[in-house]
Amino acid sequence: MTITERMAAWHRQRRVLLRVSRAAWRLEQAERERSWALASARAEGISIRTLASAAGLSPARVHQITAAADMDELDAALGGLRAAGWPTPEDPDGDDDAELDGRDLICDRLLDEVGWLRQCAGWLTHLHTKGFPSAVNLRPEGDHPDRAHVVADLPRVAAILQRVAADIDELARARRVADLAAAVLGDRRAERRRRAAEPDLDFREFCRRSKLPQSERSWDLFAAERYRRGETGIPSYEAYNPFRHRQPGLLRIAPCREAVFSKLDALTRFLTPFLPAPQPGPPGGSRRSAA
Repeated sequence: MTITERMAAWHRQRRVLLRVSRAAWRLEQAERERSWALASARAEGISIRTLASAAGLSPARVHQITAAADMDELDAALGGLRAAGWPTPEDPDGDDDAELDGRDLICDRLLDEVGWLRQCAGWLTHLHTKGFPSAVNLRPEGDHPDRAHVVADLPRVAAILQRVAADIDELARARRVADLAAAVLGDRRAERRRRAAEPDLDFREFCRRSKLPQSERSWDLFAAERYRRGETGIPSYEAYNPFRHRQPGLLRIAPCREAVFSKLDALTRFLTPFLPAPQPGPPGGSRRSAA
């Protein structure tokens, strides 16, 4: 073996040992964070068995960790880790849709997309092993207890993967977050539906799926479904229904958007059939005589 080969082998061994040391340090810090999470959860009154089930440990091991934990020391250690860039422990008072509020770095956006890819992989695994699809919630976690579950079948998973691919392609071509065309929508519920590959509900499509005629009752059901999905904040009993007090030939159903309809407009439509007919203008003969 030549000196060059020995030097190359030494450099490679050094890199491998550094990788092992770094992994051991990360494991130590992860165990410290786990101790902090278990101790803080135990301080909030969660039972040992529940914590053991969530952490994948035995109840005796969880009791040993929580009994030996020093919260002040752990808080100080985690504060130093967070200052060094260690991921911050999640806030129990927050929600699971923090990515809907936007990210300042492209790497954070990529981590969000990785989460969606892993979720799609979990849905596919569930579909392969269980034989029935999972469900995805169209509302953010902050809307609890309101839910809007839809089936995460193969077409939806394929649509989500196409959406992730499009977003990653946009992230790959952007140097800064400000360069993104539409990174996050203003409405967190609309952004959640976009990430779940769910378009806004259309009245004709709703009637076709539900096998209902286009009627006043169907529009009320359509408005109630939009409210349940979080597309609008107006309940169905307050939403405008174009089938009520309509005039023949004036009804035209378009893809629904957030309607701006005042009480004066409703009063005008209601009173129009009862108003007197407009008076005819002066005849042509009188106009010629005036000339």
